[in-house]
Amino acid sequence: MNFRDAWRESLAIYLLLLSDPGRVLRFAGAPALILAALGIAQMTRSQDDGSGGSLLLLLSVICMIWSLGVWTVRWSRFLLLGEDGPQFWDMPFEGRNWRVGGILLSMMMLSAVASILPATVVMTLLASVTGHRLATNPSQGPADAAAMASAMPDWFFLTTYIVIILMTLWPVARLGPAIGSVVQDGKFVMGASWKATGHLGGLPPLLALILVNLLQVPAVFLWLTGLQSNSLVLLILANVVLSITHPLVTAMTALLWARIYGVAIGPYQSAITARDEE
Repeated sequence: MNFRDAWRESLAIYLLLLSDPGRVLRFAGAPALILAALGIAQMTRSQDDGSGGSLLLLLSVICMIWSLGVWTVRWSRFLLLGEDGPQFWDMPFEGRNWRVGGILLSMMMLSAVASILPATVVMTLLASVTGHRLATNPSQGPADAAAMASAMPDWFFLTTYIVIILMTLWPVARLGPAIGSVVQDGKFVMGASWKATGHLGGLPPLLALILVNLLQVPAVFLWLTGLQSNSLVLLILANVVLSITHPLVTAMTALLWARIYGVAIGPYQSAITARDEE
């Protein structure tokens, strides 16, 4: 995949979803409603009900793993195997869905953790170049840290966020196509996926992943604005928007990875398996 292919694949995925909104609605189905209801309930819960909030958070995480798995399996198998049978009220709890959802969530969380150190290095370099200094003395108090943060320009934090996001998405973009094997009850072929997405250091698959995730921007903006202004209305609105865009983004990501797997990984894995059997 090169940059032109990344752009074309992303555009083709958008057109595929727009061409059949009925399928999009069927495939999102009941999991989208459940996840949206849990998100709204978690935001509107009573502040003094700590146990209830913890339970809602746990249920939200479990539902997120399940819904990620369901949507990814449905769209991947639709593209790879031509399966188009899921209905709106279907509630599948097969192990395949949990496995895919668990792999996706673990992959994103591990990538986020791994991006902290490189992002810290970039922040330090930026601070040095611009004449600012980051606090390195562990004895500094909260007041010193707050003063240091207020002295940094806004573009510094924006650049930092962008670096963290890119460093988090890069390994996800390169390992994600391996999901194409998992949805067909195969192994998570990390090595094959990493090798297949190695052109130009994996930048084209990263660009494609960013393009198909642009629908998340409005929800993220509302969420950050709501947190900054402590507005419950904006947080609820962000959750409503997210309940619409999340299934769409998951669908487009699954289609992108299934396409890469079907073209650059699957045929070679089949050839290797056939040779081993012989």
